[in-house]
Amino acid sequence: MAINFYLETFGCSLNSADSDIIVGTLARINGNRVESIDAADIIIMNTCGVKEPTEDRIISKLEQLSSGKTPVIVAGCLPKISFARIETALPDYAAIIGPQSIQSLSEVVPRVLKGEVGIVHLDSIGESKLAWFEGPPNSVICTIPICEGCLGNCTYCAVKFARGAVKSYSKRDIFDTVERCVHSGYKEIRITSQDLGTYGVDIDSNLVEMTTMIDKIDGEHRFRLGMFNPNLVVDSISELIQVMKSDHFFKFFHIPLQSGSNTILQAMGRKYTVEEWEQIIGTVKQTFSDSTIATDIIVGFPGETDQDFELTMDLISKVRPPVVNISKYGDRPGTEASKAKNKVDTAAKKDRSRRLTKLVN
Repeated sequence: MAINFYLETFGCSLNSADSDIIVGTLARINGNRVESIDAADIIIMNTCGVKEPTEDRIISKLEQLSSGKTPVIVAGCLPKISFARIETALPDYAAIIGPQSIQSLSEVVPRVLKGEVGIVHLDSIGESKLAWFEGPPNSVICTIPICEGCLGNCTYCAVKFARGAVKSYSKRDIFDTVERCVHSGYKEIRITSQDLGTYGVDIDSNLVEMTTMIDKIDGEHRFRLGMFNPNLVVDSISELIQVMKSDHFFKFFHIPLQSGSNTILQAMGRKYTVEEWEQIIGTVKQTFSDSTIATDIIVGFPGETDQDFELTMDLISKVRPPVVNISKYGDRPGTEASKAKNKVDTAAKKDRSRRLTKLVN
């Protein structure tokens, strides 16, 4: 008998890939994804904890679900960032699952359907999640994770509490998963992680090796690489560009800046300078004049002065990246930045966000 499950995903591309793994995991126990909560035997919320507004939206959704009779499983990053808020919003939760233990759903879901509640699996179960990956139906695009975790210690980020240290999937697992997706007819394959630049640090490999390997897979597909931080590619960007000359790769580069002020970058715990970011962008543009550069900016970080913000405005005006993702700084639980005394007031953050948005548009 089929198990009808409703799955809702919040957050980044890595979370979307985790949802594809959840679908593949449940397919092994005759799981059938439905599009309506009313048609579901069980509800799974794959959550995100990057930004407070997203967390608030998730909590509101959980509060609504708490009045229903369908069992709810909360998965993703938020359980490791704001566990207490989840418990308060959904006191009768069926299960709470961490991002490294989503494979356990194949044994958790049957327990829940037998009436068990209050199950908690937050720790890694130590297996490669890629074995359970199943690309999305009715699409030519799939997103494949190559690693999770990061090497940074950014003072504003809570995701490090959820994803932990770097764990790279083996090159063989990645190759097999990509090849399977190509043979299934996917035309755009998005390679994702928290930070692609960290790939392989734990298995004696690197991003250049991995991309060189998947480029050998025949087909009419193309790869779109996800985000990588400047400090992790500053010494290898030329080698990566050589690989990306292949027709298999979109000339798309997502390289976050976060601030045009070195003072603020240092306060954020970022491990690069404005000059290094500019150097990488220049190297990319020199080879691929038609490349698409995407970057991220946080406005209103604690201690950001008007002068610091003007440096960001000047740099974005100078470089003109086609895609600029703008976020207003917000406190996240347990982070160093959340304890800062020199917060920027809300009106100033809104004004800076409006000015930067007007500039990039």
